[in-house]
Amino acid sequence: MIWQVGVVGAGPAGVAASIMLKRYGIDVLLFERRTVGGLLSNAWRVENFPPLEPSTGEDLCLKLKDHLSRNAIEIIREDVKTIYDRTIFTTRASYEVDYSVVASGTVPKQLPALEVDSRVVYEYRDIPSGKGAVAVYGAGDMAFDGAIRASLSGRMTMLFSRSAEARAIEALRLSAEKSGVELHQAEPIQRVESGAALKIITSLAAYTAEALLICIGREASLPTIDSDRCEIIGDARGEIYRQASIAVGDGIRTAMRIASQR
Repeated sequence: MIWQVGVVGAGPAGVAASIMLKRYGIDVLLFERRTVGGLLSNAWRVENFPPLEPSTGEDLCLKLKDHLSRNAIEIIREDVKTIYDRTIFTTRASYEVDYSVVASGTVPKQLPALEVDSRVVYEYRDIPSGKGAVAVYGAGDMAFDGAIRASLSGRMTMLFSRSAEARAIEALRLSAEKSGVELHQAEPIQRVESGAALKIITSLAAYTAEALLICIGREASLPTIDSDRCEIIGDARGEIYRQASIAVGDGIRTAMRIASQR
């Protein structure tokens, strides 16, 4: 019998699974070391929830928090490191559960050679506040989304990429142009120097910025798992199709499958 489930990660998949489990009368331990909503908190605009009007990522995160509150689901602010059989181990304690659901999402692919300063970051939410210029490195949706958000906040924004062709969808490319993002395609960043401002040195020139956001891809983030009573859902599965709406559906389906075992 399953009476208590540990859910690792409070992104769209984890929140959806937690709420559905509660609806079935199953107790939930929800672990999240950062913010509810996961990567949604970085998003300038989210349009992949058909029933909802396009919204900022921050607005959707607030809605997710509200849903958790209305379902009396509290968050355990601890980093899960290991799941062994029916025990979840965090950096602070251990918790016994009947089943575990891992919705820990992804982590960014990194470029250690460019990490010369704390102002070099991999997520928009980690960009230092201010009005100084922002450089973004990447050619995909997340890079363009971050660049648009920075530009619309009033910051001069430069987007650098290694390739001559952007991988982002056309809607984001057009929005970047309209919002005034300065595009530097086929201009890879070679190194970064720290100082009063960051010096961004590319294959063609040198630029100054207050922050550098690196968005060159992401990969699954998982704790160590040694359990046959555990399921991995959402972006943590490592699949190429990563959308918040897909993650929500995955979380709901998983919760229903677990509930059917009661």
